[in-house]
Amino acid sequence: MESSFGTSSDARRKRVYYTETSTIYEGMPVCYEFDATANVLGYDKAAGGDVVCQTSPETTAEGNQNEGKFIRVEDPDANNIQWFAGVVAGTSYAGMTGPRWLDIYIPNGAIVPVRTDLNCLVGQTILAVTTGQQELGVPLATDSRPIAVAEETIDRGTAGIVLARLSLDQFIYQDHGGSALSVDDADTSVSSLVNHANIEFLGSAPYSRVLYMIGELKGTSAALNGMFKFRTYVNCTPVSLVQVLCANLHIKSSGTLIYGSGEYNSSVYATIETESATPDLSGVNICAYQAALYLTESGGAPANVHVLGIPNGTPTNFDGLFRAQSAAALGGGTVSNSTVQDDAADIYIPVKFGDTVYYLRAYVTAQ
Repeated sequence: MESSFGTSSDARRKRVYYTETSTIYEGMPVCYEFDATANVLGYDKAAGGDVVCQTSPETTAEGNQNEGKFIRVEDPDANNIQWFAGVVAGTSYAGMTGPRWLDIYIPNGAIVPVRTDLNCLVGQTILAVTTGQQELGVPLATDSRPIAVAEETIDRGTAGIVLARLSLDQFIYQDHGGSALSVDDADTSVSSLVNHANIEFLGSAPYSRVLYMIGELKGTSAALNGMFKFRTYVNCTPVSLVQVLCANLHIKSSGTLIYGSGEYNSSVYATIETESATPDLSGVNICAYQAALYLTESGGAPANVHVLGIPNGTPTNFDGLFRAQSAAALGGGTVSNSTVQDDAADIYIPVKFGDTVYYLRAYVTAQ
């Protein structure tokens, strides 16, 4: 008996062997036994791969092409969610228990019935496979992988069926149960890179972006330490300097830049914006750029620590350390009754240490 929802014509089924003893539900997520050494059914006449390398009638040693890795499936756990296989197809197996053969819908972009316990909005709610769960849920920070978007509006507070677009290419996920995927060290003399996008824009649209992401905080969400976070772990003695984030504005020989009134061409552009013309920002601390050094282990302070460093590249033809459109843009101006003011035209830029305001003095005329 099939689901009353029906299925998309581009849905693709696959027969797999479910190795768990749990109760089976329609739309239930399952994952491949990526580390399987047991043969498909656990005995030799169903074994695949290199029979000579079987360590027993029931197993095939790692590295010897055991077909159980793409035929055997199990409930999601902390190690296997990167190998999401699909969801149970139809109601034929609903209420039964494993182990047994069953059909699944594989994630190929088709809209199929899935099991979830979320309040779903059509075309918006992200559904994730989660450790220890037999339904799709919220994409949590650990032990969870987003794999679908709901295609119906319905509140499934109690786990049930919803139509969803099942596709892995909608999300970025590269993980192995919390362990980093590795780049082999067979060739240590050549630079390595994992993800590469090389795009040319030939049109004249006002905006051209290789990567565009928006994250919106609603409810009582937070983005502590950044909604978009880049972190480099140093677990060796590097062969060169370490730079976590590099941005280059590279002007080719045939390229030119234009003058923008009020703004500069730049390799990094950071703004703080308000949607309301009269936002209430009273009592709020804001800065467009923040730098800090956290030393959580003993060992002494570094020899040189600076918020801004200018490299010794050739040439370094800067017109100045920084530029603002006006002194008012920095909150600067003349300071009345200043005992250190030598010229009325000098600019005093306020800076704050703790709750005390100090001033950086910018000379307009040579002193």
